Amino acid sequence: MRRADCLVLIVLLALLTSASARAEIPVREAFRLHCSGCHGPDGRGVDRFVPDLRALAPLLAAEGGREYLVRVPGVAQAPVDSAALAELLDFVVREMSGVEGFDGYGAKEVEGLRRRPLLDPVGSRPVPRPAPR
Repeated sequence: MRRADCLVLIVLLALLTSASARAEIPVREAFRLHCSGCHGPDGRGVDRFVPDLRALAPLLAAEGGREYLVRVPGVAQAPVDSAALAELLDFVVREMSGVEGFDGYGAKEVEGLRRRPLLDPVGSRPVPRPAPR
């Protein structure tokens, strides 16, 4: 392969993997690309360090839980724009966790929160409120 051909190939690969190109992929594919590496293809997670995404309702009901979910480093630093990240978070909350009546994230909300990723996501995790008796 000639050097010029290699350069063209490198430029094309860079364009295909840019944030704008990734933001246009379907949300289920975005989950597979950006979340399933740690949480698994079904969202189960691994012990206390990688939580089960199918059980987000208690976290979201806790004070600060909504904000926490965006500020987790893997979420805050995901290589997608804030609108695509809001869509991905909404998918996880509604489709994987089954949370009903969830007021979805907006791009502006996500943009503001992801600017301050958590330094200690395990230690910063909100404590869910106990269920009423």
